[in-house]
Amino acid sequence: MNNNNPISEALIAPCGINCAICSRYLAFINNLKRSQCVGCRARHEKCTYLFQKCNGINHDAIDDAVFCNECEQYPCKEIDRLEKRYKTNYSMSVKDNLQYIREKGLRKFIEDQYEKYRCPKCGGLISIHNGKCFKCDNITKLVEKK
Repeated sequence: MNNNNPISEALIAPCGINCAICSRYLAFINNLKRSQCVGCRARHEKCTYLFQKCNGINHDAIDDAVFCNECEQYPCKEIDRLEKRYKTNYSMSVKDNLQYIREKGLRKFIEDQYEKYRCPKCGGLISIHNGKCFKCDNITKLVEKK
Protein backbone atom coordinates (compact mmCIF):
# COMPACT_ATOMS: atom_id res chain seq x y z
CA MET A 1 0.00 0.00 0.00
CA ASN A 2 1.14 3.53 -0.74
CA ASN A 3 2.47 5.08 2.48
CA ASN A 4 0.98 8.43 1.49
CA ASN A 5 -2.49 6.97 1.12
CA PRO A 6 -4.79 8.87 3.53
CA ILE A 7 -7.59 6.30 3.24
CA SER A 8 -7.75 4.00 6.25
CA GLU A 9 -9.80 0.84 6.62
CA ALA A 10 -11.94 2.67 9.18
CA LEU A 11 -13.06 5.07 6.44
CA ILE A 12 -14.71 2.39 4.34
CA ALA A 13 -18.32 2.36 5.51
CA PRO A 14 -20.31 -0.86 5.91
CA CYS A 15 -22.37 0.10 2.83
CA GLY A 16 -19.24 0.30 0.64
CA ILE A 17 -18.91 4.06 0.52
CA ASN A 18 -15.40 5.42 0.91
CA CYS A 19 -15.93 8.12 3.57
CA ALA A 20 -12.49 9.59 2.76
CA ILE A 21 -13.89 11.07 -0.47
CA CYS A 22 -17.06 12.47 1.07
CA SER A 23 -17.19 16.26 1.05
CA ARG A 24 -18.29 16.32 4.71
CA TYR A 25 -15.29 14.22 5.75
CA LEU A 26 -12.93 16.29 3.58
CA ALA A 27 -14.30 19.43 5.24
CA PHE A 28 -13.53 17.85 8.62
CA ILE A 29 -9.91 16.89 7.88
CA ASN A 30 -9.23 20.24 6.18
CA ASN A 31 -10.82 22.18 9.06
CA LEU A 32 -13.33 23.99 6.85
CA LYS A 33 -16.23 25.88 8.38
CA ARG A 34 -19.06 23.79 6.94
CA SER A 35 -20.97 20.59 7.61
CA GLN A 36 -18.46 17.97 8.76
CA CYS A 37 -18.33 14.25 9.48
CA VAL A 38 -15.57 11.97 10.78
CA GLY A 39 -16.88 8.90 8.94
CA CYS A 40 -19.49 6.27 9.71
CA ARG A 41 -17.37 3.78 11.63
CA ALA A 42 -15.48 6.48 13.54
CA ARG A 43 -18.74 7.88 14.94
CA HIS A 44 -19.77 4.45 16.25
CA GLU A 45 -23.30 5.20 15.11
CA LYS A 46 -25.56 3.67 12.54
CA CYS A 47 -25.18 4.99 9.03
CA THR A 48 -26.89 8.28 8.33
CA TYR A 49 -27.76 7.25 4.78
CA LEU A 50 -29.40 4.01 5.84
CA PHE A 51 -31.60 6.11 8.12
CA GLN A 52 -30.65 4.08 11.20
CA LYS A 53 -33.03 1.33 10.07
CA CYS A 54 -30.46 -1.43 9.84
CA ASN A 55 -30.29 -4.04 12.55
CA GLY A 56 -28.52 -6.65 10.46
CA ILE A 57 -24.84 -5.92 11.24
CA ASN A 58 -22.58 -4.25 13.76
CA HIS A 59 -21.73 -1.03 11.92
CA ASP A 60 -18.84 0.02 14.14
CA ALA A 61 -16.98 -3.30 13.93
CA ILE A 62 -13.77 -1.91 12.45
CA ASP A 63 -11.62 -4.89 13.41
CA ASP A 64 -13.90 -7.36 11.68
CA ALA A 65 -14.52 -5.01 8.71
CA VAL A 66 -18.15 -6.05 8.51
CA PHE A 67 -19.95 -4.96 5.35
CA CYS A 68 -23.60 -4.86 4.37
CA ASN A 69 -23.21 -7.58 1.74
CA GLU A 70 -22.31 -10.01 4.55
CA CYS A 71 -25.80 -9.62 5.98
CA GLU A 72 -28.54 -12.14 5.20
CA GLN A 73 -30.89 -9.20 4.48
CA TYR A 74 -28.61 -7.86 1.67
CA PRO A 75 -29.61 -6.19 -0.53
CA CYS A 76 -32.19 -4.40 1.56
CA LYS A 77 -34.37 -1.49 0.48
CA GLU A 78 -32.01 0.97 2.20
CA ILE A 79 -28.99 -0.29 0.21
CA ASP A 80 -31.09 -0.21 -2.97
CA ARG A 81 -32.05 3.41 -2.22
CA LEU A 82 -28.41 4.34 -1.55
CA GLU A 83 -27.30 2.51 -4.71
CA LYS A 84 -29.80 4.46 -6.84
CA ARG A 85 -28.80 7.79 -5.28
CA TYR A 86 -25.05 7.29 -5.72
CA LYS A 87 -25.32 5.81 -9.23
CA THR A 88 -27.59 8.63 -10.38
CA ASN A 89 -25.82 11.55 -8.72
CA TYR A 90 -22.17 10.45 -8.52
CA SER A 91 -21.71 7.56 -10.99
CA MET A 92 -20.66 5.23 -8.18
CA SER A 93 -22.15 1.89 -7.20
CA VAL A 94 -22.08 0.85 -3.55
CA LYS A 95 -22.98 -2.69 -4.63
CA ASP A 96 -20.02 -2.78 -7.03
CA ASN A 97 -17.77 -1.46 -4.25
CA LEU A 98 -18.94 -4.20 -1.90
CA GLN A 99 -18.43 -6.87 -4.57
CA TYR A 100 -14.95 -5.52 -5.30
CA ILE A 101 -14.04 -5.65 -1.60
CA ARG A 102 -15.35 -9.22 -1.37
CA GLU A 103 -13.43 -10.38 -4.45
CA LYS A 104 -10.14 -8.45 -4.19
CA GLY A 105 -9.98 -7.43 -0.55
CA LEU A 106 -10.18 -4.22 1.42
CA ARG A 107 -6.52 -3.25 0.95
CA LYS A 108 -6.75 -3.47 -2.85
CA PHE A 109 -10.00 -1.48 -2.79
CA ILE A 110 -8.34 1.25 -0.73
CA GLU A 111 -5.31 1.36 -3.06
CA ASP A 112 -7.55 1.63 -6.11
CA GLN A 113 -9.73 4.29 -4.49
CA TYR A 114 -6.65 6.39 -3.77
CA GLU A 115 -5.48 6.08 -7.38
CA LYS A 116 -8.93 7.03 -8.65
CA TYR A 117 -9.60 9.96 -6.30
CA ARG A 118 -6.09 11.37 -5.76
CA CYS A 119 -5.75 15.02 -6.77
CA PRO A 120 -3.31 15.31 -9.69
CA LYS A 121 -2.20 18.71 -8.41
CA CYS A 122 -1.41 18.11 -4.72
CA GLY A 123 -2.05 14.43 -3.95
CA GLY A 124 -5.02 15.19 -1.68
CA LEU A 125 -8.37 13.50 -2.15
CA ILE A 126 -11.04 14.64 -4.57
CA SER A 127 -14.61 14.73 -3.31
CA ILE A 128 -16.99 12.38 -5.06
CA HIS A 129 -19.76 14.89 -4.41
CA ASN A 130 -18.32 17.88 -6.27
CA GLY A 131 -15.00 16.88 -7.87
CA LYS A 132 -13.10 19.33 -5.68
CA CYS A 133 -9.86 18.80 -3.80
CA PHE A 134 -10.47 20.47 -0.44
CA LYS A 135 -6.71 20.66 0.17
CA CYS A 136 -5.75 22.82 -2.82
CA ASP A 137 -9.14 23.88 -4.30
CA ASN A 138 -8.37 22.11 -7.57
CA ILE A 139 -11.50 21.03 -9.44
CA THR A 140 -11.11 17.73 -11.26
CA LYS A 141 -13.60 16.03 -13.51
CA LEU A 142 -13.76 12.52 -12.18
CA VAL A 143 -13.56 9.97 -14.95
CA GLU A 144 -14.04 6.26 -14.60
CA LYS A 145 -10.60 4.61 -14.41
CA LYS A 146 -10.46 0.96 -15.36
